[in-house]
Amino acid sequence: MSSTILPGNPVIRELVLLGDSAPGRRGGRTVVAQSHCEIDLASDEALERCVQALRASDERLAEQSDGPYDWQRTWVERNGRAGGTVVFDVAWYDEEFFRQKKDTFLAPGHLAMYANIGAEDGAVQVTHWHKVD
Repeated sequence: MSSTILPGNPVIRELVLLGDSAPGRRGGRTVVAQSHCEIDLASDEALERCVQALRASDERLAEQSDGPYDWQRTWVERNGRAGGTVVFDVAWYDEEFFRQKKDTFLAPGHLAMYANIGAEDGAVQVTHWHKVD
């Protein structure tokens, strides 16, 4: 899939993980909130390490059919330069768990993981959305 953000800057978007969109994975769980995540990475190596880390986590989450959260589709966006952006959402199925854990991405363990992957300070952006009935 190709789209254009700015003239002359074509962005190639590649689906790398299905997450809870995989057939049967979500089961009867209902999404109560969602977090949109973007990680900007300056090198192809860092981009690959990030995708590998998400893939390993995705495999663990796939084994927990009743877990309180799950990844949704994960995309890699490239614009012809080194690196790119990893874009994914988190589906939250438990309201209390969401309130307690939604900012875990700011915890020291996660910050160390980003540094290990090769993400620079400020590379991770997260926006939370709450389901409204």
